[in-house]
Amino acid sequence: MKKIAAAAVAVVLTLGGVAVAADVGSLAWNESNVATLRSFDKAAVLKFLNKVRHDGGVPEQLTPNELGGFEWADLAGDGHYQLVLTSSGPCAHFVSIIDQDASGTVTDRQSLAGSADLKTAIRDLSGNGRDELIVEVLLVEHDCADYVSWPAVYRLEKGKYVEASRDFPEFYDNEVLPKLDDKISKGHGSQNAEILAGVIMVRDKILRVLGRDPTAGLEQARQWMKSDDPDLLHDAAVTFEEVGGHEEESRAASEAYERALCVHSPSMAMCKDAAAR
Repeated sequence: MKKIAAAAVAVVLTLGGVAVAADVGSLAWNESNVATLRSFDKAAVLKFLNKVRHDGGVPEQLTPNELGGFEWADLAGDGHYQLVLTSSGPCAHFVSIIDQDASGTVTDRQSLAGSADLKTAIRDLSGNGRDELIVEVLLVEHDCADYVSWPAVYRLEKGKYVEASRDFPEFYDNEVLPKLDDKISKGHGSQNAEILAGVIMVRDKILRVLGRDPTAGLEQARQWMKSDDPDLLHDAAVTFEEVGGHEEESRAASEAYERALCVHSPSMAMCKDAAAR
């Protein structure tokens, strides 16, 4: 992994009446400095990240909108802290972990595709002293502002986070599935079929991941195939693909989705090209 020199974002602390310069990069990221690290605001962290990017040869600067949030966390429970942040851009969301070694060198330790509320996403679900990460992973995307995600659990193994959702059934049984079932129960018969479909897809995805029902969502996808709503047809195509072994139905759903999309939005380039042929 390419290492890049730590960069300074200055703040001033007063210790015993003496002004002392401190910054994100020059402080050791450990228990003794965590209170100071947590005193840095978003603007200071953003400056730090942009200086690190610049020193590493990345000229593009992050904007305030691209830095969603950040938390200092002792992920391994060893007294050494990491900077965990969320970033977003057009049709892209990431959870990134920035680390610092004993010499003060900063490394981009890992980035995971997805979004997260860092106030609740960093948790020791297993009780072993190491934090898991709960990341909202994309399941289906209708456009950049309209997408469905599901909460995947990542576990720390050999210094890297790996997806291990199936090993945390109690998290889903106690915290996730009851809320989804309640939404589904209240949503049946409502006018917003697309929102309800998203909740059903998340529920069924979790049931498949946990191994409780490998074909969860299959019959629902076949019902969505009877619709002329592009979003529901898209949901059907994604579900057939997620379940696996239903290539013909997935292809038929994708074709039906494209036809329905062109009925609703004939000015799209894809639709114009099809009409020209």
